[in-house]
Amino acid sequence: MSRRALIVLVLVGAAAVPLRAQLVVVDPANLTQAILIAERSWQQYDQLRRELEVIQRMAQKLGGLDRYRIPPIALTGHDPARWEYGRPWIQALNSGDARGTAYDQTAVPLQRPQTVDLSRLSVAARRAFESQYATMEITDSVAQIGAHQVALVRNYFSKLQDATQELENDVVSSQSGTHELTAVLDKNAAGELLARRQDTASNQLLSHALEQLLARSKRMRDTEAGNLNMQLMMWRDGAGASQAFVQGSGDALRTWRQP
Repeated sequence: MSRRALIVLVLVGAAAVPLRAQLVVVDPANLTQAILIAERSWQQYDQLRRELEVIQRMAQKLGGLDRYRIPPIALTGHDPARWEYGRPWIQALNSGDARGTAYDQTAVPLQRPQTVDLSRLSVAARRAFESQYATMEITDSVAQIGAHQVALVRNYFSKLQDATQELENDVVSSQSGTHELTAVLDKNAAGELLARRQDTASNQLLSHALEQLLARSKRMRDTEAGNLNMQLMMWRDGAGASQAFVQGSGDALRTWRQP
């Protein structure tokens, strides 16, 4: 028996009434309309059933997502206990140094020019000295803020790693409550997870490269600080040292006797 004939028999049986002393009246137009509605409902149900079967087959072919698990990249940090003299700034690269206190403890102190009368210099010489001194101040500021930023980013990496791990757990979880999307979307999420892992690794490498540049900048800065300190000392004590040298040489010549 065909599906259409079955639907007609069901509808006719439902419309029939017990035999009494009256005739059964059936409206052909209404009956036809009811048959068409029932057939469309059946077609919609059949379409939904086929779509569900397709989704179930896709999920079975994909299988578990545990193979997408990868170990997280271990976040690195400095060990200040290994280093004696650079310990304050090394620790600051881990925890931060907003005011630059740790940096100042490990850098060569730069003398202030207030101890020297710069007014006796020519305009060109004073301008050149002030430019050199400004370079030192800029270098100190960049190094201090850069080291503090490295520490902030390092701590951010840890939080990003935790969030990425939670995302991975949700993506590869076998619990049905965490998989309300189709298997294709789960696969896309796994690919996005891998991309985030790569971004984390790249950011960490860039952080280490910045630390190397900061260390190089500090070495150059300390060399310039030594040169400026020597210049300030020469301006401050040069006249007295020269006078003492001349006086000492004169006394030595006056008191010298041939053996």
